[in-house]
Amino acid sequence: MDIPFEQFISLGIIDYSVKQNDFIDNELAHAFIYLCNSSFDQFEVQSEEVSGIVRAEFDLFCDLWSGRREDVKIEGFEIIGGKREHINKTVVKNAFVQHSEAYYSQILSSIREKLEAT
Repeated sequence: MDIPFEQFISLGIIDYSVKQNDFIDNELAHAFIYLCNSSFDQFEVQSEEVSGIVRAEFDLFCDLWSGRREDVKIEGFEIIGGKREHINKTVVKNAFVQHSEAYYSQILSSIREKLEAT
């Protein structure tokens, strides 16, 4: 999918750190959103970076991260053994990339702000 850079909406630069055993990875993430109604078939993933793409209802996902709910329904696909596998299931927080609560809070707050402005 070719998307002109101008169509991405910046969420800003997010400072975060990932700690695994004795390894600490401090990064600055340039975060963006892209509003679309495209089907999952139109997306190709960079397998070194992501294992798939899913979507969830935004307010329910926010409730998951704020602790107001235990799980959320997702739909999308995952790359398994080089093949795209459809996903339609209910998951808990640990099914997502393990960033800090502060990281998710900042991302979700920025997304809500941008959605309300559009």
